[in-house]
Amino acid sequence: MMAENNEEVIDLNEVTILGNILYDGTGNTYLTVATQLEPEDFLDPRNRIIYRTFVDLGKRNIAPDLATVSQELKNNKTYDEIGGEKYLDLIMEKTTRIAPVEIYVNNVKDRSLLNAFLGKINDIKDDAQSKPISDISEFIGMAESSILEITQKRRVANVVKMKEVSESLINKLVIQTQEFKKNGRKANGVTGLETGYSNLDYYTKGWHKGDMIVIGARPSVGKTAFALNLLYQASKRGTPVIFFSLEMSAESIAMRLLSLTSSLSTDEINSLEFQPGSRADHLIINTHGQEESSMATKLQRGLEELNRLPFYIDDNPGSKILDIATKCKKMKNLIPDVGLIAIDYMGLITSSMKSDNRQAEVQDISRQLKQLARQLDVPVIVLSQLKRESENRENKKPMMSDLRDSGAIEQDADMILMIYRQDYYSNGGFSKGKAMEDDGQERQPLNNPISSVEISLMKNRNGQIGELKFIFDKEHCSFNAAASDDQETPF
Repeated sequence: MMAENNEEVIDLNEVTILGNILYDGTGNTYLTVATQLEPEDFLDPRNRIIYRTFVDLGKRNIAPDLATVSQELKNNKTYDEIGGEKYLDLIMEKTTRIAPVEIYVNNVKDRSLLNAFLGKINDIKDDAQSKPISDISEFIGMAESSILEITQKRRVANVVKMKEVSESLINKLVIQTQEFKKNGRKANGVTGLETGYSNLDYYTKGWHKGDMIVIGARPSVGKTAFALNLLYQASKRGTPVIFFSLEMSAESIAMRLLSLTSSLSTDEINSLEFQPGSRADHLIINTHGQEESSMATKLQRGLEELNRLPFYIDDNPGSKILDIATKCKKMKNLIPDVGLIAIDYMGLITSSMKSDNRQAEVQDISRQLKQLARQLDVPVIVLSQLKRESENRENKKPMMSDLRDSGAIEQDADMILMIYRQDYYSNGGFSKGKAMEDDGQERQPLNNPISSVEISLMKNRNGQIGELKFIFDKEHCSFNAAASDDQETPF
């Protein structure tokens, strides 16, 4: 590149970075820069080639200096392409020798990100104008994902001394104590959002921001009911929660919650005579006798409690992971203090990647769900079905490997909880009845409305694992800790 006065035009930021690396025979300057810049970040093609040469040498543990870089450029037949000795001398001449070089690195990185961002915007615009779009939601989701990939490449933080980390930790603990006092909580070791169950809090220390929590069970065991109870416990304490139901309608979810808040079964609710003019805040029910009158009173109180809950439901059947991520982000923008999100369930989510390999799709879905939890800074509960093969074992208690396509899920999840009900397998395990999506047969548990449930915390990235006992009242969609549960005994 030449100016009109025959003085060569150079990029001062890029040249300064390259020159400081070449001057530093120890290779430390290159190691500092290498964590933050890629060859593609350099705008001048000559500088891009030189920096790529640095990278190639670095992979072979060779410190890049003037001699090693010149020889490598010659070996790669790119020496003349960059301008040979003349351009390398110009770099050394124009370099402002400084330490550290971060300010120049930041300038190059910022410009590179801006160019990539603007280029991607133009690509999206061109695609929208020139190609047919069969699914607008998927197109927008893909566009959002591609932009997010760029924004996530922003500056990588340097290592910090332990004293700085300690100061940050103490400041976090002070803020945590202030939040406890503000919310009327005691510093009892539960550092996340309280689960509503003291035995579960003992192991989990609450739901923590950015965590991905997986709840696994076979169909009809009660994983949806358990998740609803967890969301209910949080919402009745004033924490906004969101339930993404890919299978059940919002009305079906509301009916389960109404059974929980009113202590009435769905059969009892459906047996009442609701009259025209009934509203959510005022029911008009024909009652016949004291028993029905009492049920109507319970129902009205339960409905009033339900209406007060900061409980949000999305029952859109759209199951693409990009759609779910987009909706979560929109909801987070609308409800900034949302404290818990649950998705029911992973098996109904489809990946945006085109693959005939379901395991690869699940890996993509799991990774994006974990990223979503971190981006939103909210704990995300994901329900997952277990493999049918788990029923063929003599010991039918679920294991982590029972998770469908479990490898990626086991790796990404911060917590994994498994639900086991012995009565589900009683008398030969189950009776066959209605159709079910995985093998054409539904597992029908026995008709006892009360079940003993074991919930095994099989992975806990930040704490101990353990087994907890609950009582599941199926008629009222209610989970309660069993009185005999020994929360002091881990596995």
